[in-house]
Amino acid sequence: MLPSLLAASIYIAMPAQHPPAAETLTPEAVLAELKAGNLRFVEGRRTRSLRSAEDPRVRELLAGGQHPLAVVVTCSDSRLADNLIFDQELGRLFTIREAGNSPDTQGIASAEYAVEHLGCPLVVVMGHTSCGAIKAVAEANGVPLPGNLWTFQASMAGLLESTPRGSEDVKTHQKRLAAVNAQRQARAMVARSEILREKVAEGGVKVVAAMYDLASGTVTWLPDAPEAKAAKGHKSH
Repeated sequence: MLPSLLAASIYIAMPAQHPPAAETLTPEAVLAELKAGNLRFVEGRRTRSLRSAEDPRVRELLAGGQHPLAVVVTCSDSRLADNLIFDQELGRLFTIREAGNSPDTQGIASAEYAVEHLGCPLVVVMGHTSCGAIKAVAEANGVPLPGNLWTFQASMAGLLESTPRGSEDVKTHQKRLAAVNAQRQARAMVARSEILREKVAEGGVKVVAAMYDLASGTVTWLPDAPEAKAAKGHKSH
């Protein structure tokens, strides 16, 4: 089954509140759906992720292929269940999870696969409050972390220098570090991926950064950093 037809079939099987039609799966339409789903989650009125009676039918449809709406790059933290946060059922989100939402080469390759072969028009890099990886990097303050934890510092190189604490308290500063890291990682994904750069430059894909608040459940969508805007205008040859 063609990806667009599969998506349409899932929409028919799982009617929701004004879901986007398969032919209108633009980055903007998908972002609007994620925003609407997060609002349902925050207000305690999830719909798409509660229809357990539809599970057998959805599994049957998805066994023939997948056509997710969005790539979500987020932290491994057990409190970040993105299908619940965005109120989406199976087959809707292509999730890449690494502590500190800082994808390595394989994580970026996974996003490339979702964009190139599955047709995902949106990539979301989502940090969160009280992130343990951010806390570890901040508290180490340049001193190498033990074991393989040093890779957190390598993937966030320059974060502390670009985001000084100033007069902020520790909790506020670490929250801001998490937000800046999400923006930096979104920018880095585009910079490190020719496939993403080309898709973004053509307008068929957007790469956006977001922050999830553990207490409220709210996802805040972050603006592009200046470098991210510049990357969008770059097309590799």
